[in-house]
Amino acid sequence: MGLWTAIVIIVVMSLLADMYNKNQKNKARFSGNDKKINELNETIKTLEKRIENLEIIAVSDPDNFQDRARNTSYYHEPEEPARANQRLVNELARAKQGGQR
Repeated sequence: MGLWTAIVIIVVMSLLADMYNKNQKNKARFSGNDKKINELNETIKTLEKRIENLEIIAVSDPDNFQDRARNTSYYHEPEEPARANQRLVNELARAKQGGQR
């Protein structure tokens, strides 16, 4: 083994060690972000549900909304809440348009 071969091996080993250390640091740094991402996803889901409920309120009369909230599964989780809320918004919008004509 010559001098140049030994130098190349040392340089390659040091580069590999440096890459390994950087990779470990990045894993440690991004593992904390996973928890934040999960929290943000939960917040987004909660806000989407609130927006759907606000859409229902926006297209309905205040008195009608109180009656509708008692009669629907508002407090019980339906099979597909997004679809149920969308259907309710559409029904209330049609009723409101029918009343304006």
